Amino acid sequence: MHVLLVGLGNMGMKYLAKLEELQELPVLCDIDPYKNIGKHPFYCHFGEIKESVVRAIVAVNPEDHVEVAGRLLSEGVPVLLEKPPALSSKEFALIADDPNLEVSEIELYSFPVKSFPKDIRVKEIRAERLNRGRGYINPLWDLAWHDLYVLQYLFGDVEVSRVREGEIWELEGSAAGVPFTLRVAWEHRGEVRRRWTLRAEEGEVIMDFLREEITFNGHIRRRSGGDKLKEMVSDFLRGSRRRGSTLRAMRNLKILEKIS
Repeated sequence: MHVLLVGLGNMGMKYLAKLEELQELPVLCDIDPYKNIGKHPFYCHFGEIKESVVRAIVAVNPEDHVEVAGRLLSEGVPVLLEKPPALSSKEFALIADDPNLEVSEIELYSFPVKSFPKDIRVKEIRAERLNRGRGYINPLWDLAWHDLYVLQYLFGDVEVSRVREGEIWELEGSAAGVPFTLRVAWEHRGEVRRRWTLRAEEGEVIMDFLREEITFNGHIRRRSGGDKLKEMVSDFLRGSRRRGSTLRAMRNLKILEKIS
């Protein structure tokens, strides 16, 4: 029994590394024959695959996500789909209700999210995700995507009221009534940051997604081992579900469509 990995770009290679760490038997598929690394069965077309596939990870160009994932889902294969899962909510709706579909939400496996203090009364959220590199589409679809699903997961419905475009894109809005600001950037020339600062009645919370640590009223806690991508892949392979990933993805798409 094999795990199929479709797409061997930047994220695909990261998924492959985790599959190898987990001692899985991957079958690889990419339209570029030069992506064949020679270590695992490799195909350029689905129709050529001979191995029995029990699960699939799809990390291709987002414009092809629905087509590729849809074909696998139609055959009853559970799929972990990289973000963004589509370029529109209308397109994503074609596969969003399939119970075998999960959408990547790597930051839900981050130490700050898993260790977020329960029952605190948050009054304001200030978030930053300032990166050196570039990704797909624009910084909202590539970077803000993460913060939007984390806001949904921790708080509830998200609404964006204002967007300012520039070297640093800025969003203002609310999550279940809690006001937030979010700053995101590609090719940032300053300090790389992936951090939230939350003002709560009980004190200040700082969630550092880069350092994998959380600070609550001056007390720092850090991840002691493992990594979030490996945990997400392991859960998917074991059938441990993250409920609501497709719904959060659909809401993200609708938010981004509205403000783009």
